[in-house]
Amino acid sequence: MRYGRLVAFEEMQPIDLVVVGCVAVSRDGGRTGKGAGFADLELGMLRQFGLVQADTPVVTTVHPVQIVADRQLPMLAHDWSLTWIVTPDEALTTQCDRMQPVGIEWNHIRPEQWRAIPALRALRPEC
Repeated sequence: MRYGRLVAFEEMQPIDLVVVGCVAVSRDGGRTGKGAGFADLELGMLRQFGLVQADTPVVTTVHPVQIVADRQLPMLAHDWSLTWIVTPDEALTTQCDRMQPVGIEWNHIRPEQWRAIPALRALRPEC
């Protein structure tokens, strides 16, 4: 916290564009990160507070070798799809045909996420 401070969700303004890191992506909007699920969880919390919407663009930057065939990346109910994929040579609009999650999928919270993210415990202390 040398250069910043904790900000409560209630203090935040709506977000116009989300940039996520990805290990692999597909042109149908599929994405995968390191596998811990923290990006999707953060987006779920932001959606829960109305700070991102279903139509908020979700974009990533990757090298072309990170683009895999459509439907190769399984997307679960709590996963957020990409709107755009940006490579060094082009910006691709995805052909995503699924709805974004409406908030936190509580049944997908893993114990390590529960321990690592105090905001989860504040949102739902009874879990």
